[in-house]
Amino acid sequence: MNLPALSTEAVAELPSSPAGRRKKRAVIYLRVSTAKQAAKDTDPDGYSIPAQEDVCRRKAEALDAEVVAVFIDKGESAKTADRRDFQRMLTFVKADGDIDYVILDKVDRFARNRRDDANMMFELQMAGAQLVSVKENIDETPSGQLLHAIMAGIAEFYSRNLATEALKGMTQKAKVGGTPGRAPIGYCNTRRKIDGREIRTVEVDPERAPLVQWAFEAYATGRWTIRTLTAELGAKGLRALSNGKKVPDQLQPSRVARLLSNRYYLGVVSFRGVEYQGRHQPLIPQSLFDRVQDVLAMNQAGEKQRTHRHYLKSSVFCFRCGSRFCITNAKGQYLYFFCVGRQQKRTDCDMPYLPVAEVEKAVEEYYKTLRLPAELQYQVRAGLQAELDQQQAQAEPEIRYARRRVGELEQERRRLARGVVTGAIPEDLAREEQERISHELTQAQRLLDTAQVVYAKIEDTLNQALQLLGRCDELYRLGGPETRRLANRFFFEKLLIDVVEDEVTVARAVLREPIATLLAEDFQARMAANATNLGRLSDDRGSKMSSLVRSEGFEPPTF
Repeated sequence: MNLPALSTEAVAELPSSPAGRRKKRAVIYLRVSTAKQAAKDTDPDGYSIPAQEDVCRRKAEALDAEVVAVFIDKGESAKTADRRDFQRMLTFVKADGDIDYVILDKVDRFARNRRDDANMMFELQMAGAQLVSVKENIDETPSGQLLHAIMAGIAEFYSRNLATEALKGMTQKAKVGGTPGRAPIGYCNTRRKIDGREIRTVEVDPERAPLVQWAFEAYATGRWTIRTLTAELGAKGLRALSNGKKVPDQLQPSRVARLLSNRYYLGVVSFRGVEYQGRHQPLIPQSLFDRVQDVLAMNQAGEKQRTHRHYLKSSVFCFRCGSRFCITNAKGQYLYFFCVGRQQKRTDCDMPYLPVAEVEKAVEEYYKTLRLPAELQYQVRAGLQAELDQQQAQAEPEIRYARRRVGELEQERRRLARGVVTGAIPEDLAREEQERISHELTQAQRLLDTAQVVYAKIEDTLNQALQLLGRCDELYRLGGPETRRLANRFFFEKLLIDVVEDEVTVARAVLREPIATLLAEDFQARMAANATNLGRLSDDRGSKMSSLVRSEGFEPPTF
């Protein structure tokens, strides 16, 4: 327990010893390193704290000193002096100015850092207090000071050596697929007994895992922001893992964002910059994880749906200075878009506040300029099919090479993993080799996907885009807010808004792929030529994949 500090008047009234001398005054400092040590047995202070206090009080009696305060740090490391009750104890001793002893169980309860030990000892000496250890004979004599220095050095060595050994153990555990430390939400750290040995392992949390899987699936649709997803997870009952006596809290948006980026859910263990294949069960497939990362990247600028949710947010920008448009509610009833650059005075922009209804109308009118006539749609579709068929035939050698290279790199990765586990390959070299293999494997897999799989994706995506372009203005006009929001994100990187002769208009639009390619005049002309020359394309013609669409356009936002 913590005894209150005594006032100056109270100190003056303390009983004196029989000889008329002032009774010595002492404070006790107690510490345990982990929360588990402070939470054992039915005693709220565990085993160690009462034991330390008991021997310290007996030491105070032996010194004929009265204990005026007790300070306890539960679950605090002595590697740093930044401990709550430790600092309170120092403040108390210096403010009181009449404390004779600071009593503790052992020197390592005081500090496990020689510099902190020296600094804190100096502060205690300046306050007139002497450090007393129950189990070590440290005092003001030269031999006592020497012993103190030796014990402080031993405490620091023990702390650093323990950290080194723990790091070695965690590294080895990660190498064989184990999980160093606590598993993330969706998993439980458990203990099993196998052949009489206790094994610590990780199992799927039957309560939280389905919610984690739902979070990935929901966010991959593009219909959720981090904040709305966090709120829904809270409503579904997802809470953080319990920590001792602390009641589990609802997740914060920042933690949900980290959850959606955590490769542990793929079955991967990352430790000190190196990835290992984990022994735990993956919760989500690679394809779903990749889709979520795409949506996160697309939303990194942030659709901050806070007070005013609107389907044009994050899509409309100022034509005059390029800054983002934000929305405000004037007088509680009128919605306006305003230029952030002007509002924050980052630019000399003179864009006025624009009524939301007028911006909505301007965007709706701009959609009419995107419509492709039916005849042009047919020509583009036929020409595209002819070019894709030819390029797929030309890419067959690349497909075979990429498939062979992926197999070779996978074998290299397995050999490297075996070498790390057996200790034949140093950890630093393993990290460099893994980075090289991962880079080459990514390049080879990308080549394989581009040459083999991506043709079908391009064809399907562009066919869907052509269908949308045939009636995009109608779909936009008839669609609700969510449909319009998704349409804007499908078609446009930015819609640049201006005011011309008191009329709000879309001055320019930055189109996303594949829409930008489909509306390019040179692309349309080439597809029309292909459509009229089916089967007569030159066999020695080079690939035009880069002119069709950029790789990030293969899987546009769901619409």
